[in-house]
Amino acid sequence: MFVQLLPLILVACLGHGLKQAGVLGPSDARAIGTLLTHLALPAVILKALATASITPELVYLPLSALVVVLGLTLIGLLTVRCLGWERARAGALVTTFPTFEGGAVGYPLMLLTFGEVGLSRIVLFDLAQAIYLLTVVYCLSAWFGQTGVTARAVALKLGQTPFFWAIVLGLLMNGLGLTHPAVLGLLDIVGGSFLLLVLLVVGMEFEVQIAGLGGYGLVALAKLSCGLGLGWLAAIAFGLAGVERAAVLAGAGLPPSLLTLFFTAENGLDSRFASSFISVAIPLYLAVMAPLLAGIAGAGPG
Repeated sequence: MFVQLLPLILVACLGHGLKQAGVLGPSDARAIGTLLTHLALPAVILKALATASITPELVYLPLSALVVVLGLTLIGLLTVRCLGWERARAGALVTTFPTFEGGAVGYPLMLLTFGEVGLSRIVLFDLAQAIYLLTVVYCLSAWFGQTGVTARAVALKLGQTPFFWAIVLGLLMNGLGLTHPAVLGLLDIVGGSFLLLVLLVVGMEFEVQIAGLGGYGLVALAKLSCGLGLGWLAAIAFGLAGVERAAVLAGAGLPPSLLTLFFTAENGLDSRFASSFISVAIPLYLAVMAPLLAGIAGAGPG
């Protein structure tokens, strides 16, 4: 598995190196991010869901995600209450802790380990989390930032998110059997840039405050451990096994969503905390989950 992951790590390092050398700047990161979120990621999601074999039992994947995010939200709120953090940092933790970066981290890992079947499963898991992120987490972030938030603002945030509509359209295409070779060929071409773009963005966004590295490591480890624990309980409760259980575990342990960087900045929260937390959580997640998923894949069904 490490040999398979090495090229991905090197591309992310390349993105970080280009940023440090001044070859790529903030405007380039925004342009790459736009291409990723508006073209490559939606194409990957559409192809995976349109061609997947979807049965009624798979409803337990988004239900499992809901169990995990609700649990992580409660843990995050209790933590900031016990620690007595100032509002900006407390809001940053509550905004980041219950969220998952599926598109940049979970999707590539499941695709690499289980192929398009694995990708389709983690996309279904991510459906509930995506809605929760763009509604509940967005409102919590605004509340901690003491920013007025309305139902219209939440609806606009949801409606302006391409990957949410890609999930809806992918499920619709699957249900109607709209899998024309020309459409799939187009999605393959557009989605073919997904890994390159996402790894460049991850590398360019990597930023850690060295002075607080140990603290961020503990927070990242707590999120990973709590997520995996909740994911395991949900998978057992819903009777999930094989690639479905792997999707739940891969999703539940994910580092925080990159979208939370925009939420914290928009609401005047501690964005440096969010960026450092994410930067530490991504390599920790890969170090733990890559061998775990490889072991599940090697064990086969059951």
